[in-house]
Amino acid sequence: LQADTAICKSSSLPLWVSGGVSYAWSPNNTLSDFTISNPVASPVAATSYYVVVTDANTCEYLDSVKVEIRPDPVFAINAPVQICLKDSVSLFASGGDVYNWSPSAGLNNNAISNPRVSPASTVSYAVTIEEKTCGNSTTLHTSVTVLPLPVINAASSNNIDCSYDRSRLDATGGRTYNWTPSATLNNATIHNPVAMPVTTTLYVVAGTDRSGCTNYDSVLVKVDNSNKGGYLMPGAFTPNNDGLNDCYGVKYWGIVDNIEFSIFDRWGSRVFYSKQRDACWDGTYKGLKQPGGVYVYMIKASTNCENPVFRKGTFVLIR
Repeated sequence: LQADTAICKSSSLPLWVSGGVSYAWSPNNTLSDFTISNPVASPVAATSYYVVVTDANTCEYLDSVKVEIRPDPVFAINAPVQICLKDSVSLFASGGDVYNWSPSAGLNNNAISNPRVSPASTVSYAVTIEEKTCGNSTTLHTSVTVLPLPVINAASSNNIDCSYDRSRLDATGGRTYNWTPSATLNNATIHNPVAMPVTTTLYVVAGTDRSGCTNYDSVLVKVDNSNKGGYLMPGAFTPNNDGLNDCYGVKYWGIVDNIEFSIFDRWGSRVFYSKQRDACWDGTYKGLKQPGGVYVYMIKASTNCENPVFRKGTFVLIR
């Protein structure tokens, strides 16, 4: 007797047995003839067929064969998906042996179960799936919706020079941001970080919108420390309370830090000292008016382009 086997739904299978002179198969309602050695079986469900074989000596032998019904294939396809422009995604289908996707444009392979696709716009895809064993087939559909990229714009408030030691960056068009390089930024995840580069730097910002799509822009912040700038100290002043040149001080340039401003009389005595950048001398010392004549100023400070700064000169107090 043949071995157990399986057939496709609505199919038939010849059974066979040898070695006897008469046969009795059961159950017999799905057999073409239950009294022959090779009936055709057409089961609608899994069935075990038993056969009694009688030989020439009227001896009887019992055997059986089980015929299974192959289950219907389960064809499936991925649900519709969304991607951002320029991204790619894998489509998935299952249940068959042969696949044919359409449209094929943009697919890396239209004859596999899981092609990768990177469409430039929203596309509906169909896949015809064939199962070879029993010849089943179907056509399923899915779609890939392509979301536009955000328009990200990056800018800076200024370049870095002796007048400015920092620059305010700004990005628009996204919901969240990430700037690189981050080492010279006060916060790399806000739209408007402060940049303090020491050399010319290209800042790149990745902006992501509410849909999760990301786009990029960049801004170059130039650093120019070649110009050390100038400063202006008046040659004279007249502290007579007329509202004109009544106080002697530094005309600062750019960003100046760590100020030390001193004034000395002709004998080397310090008559004024301040660490305030806007401080000035009114011509008095310990509440007493100082006499007219030549005085010496000294400035110690630091700037973006020069550290330390040291300046010395003379001026005239006119009474």
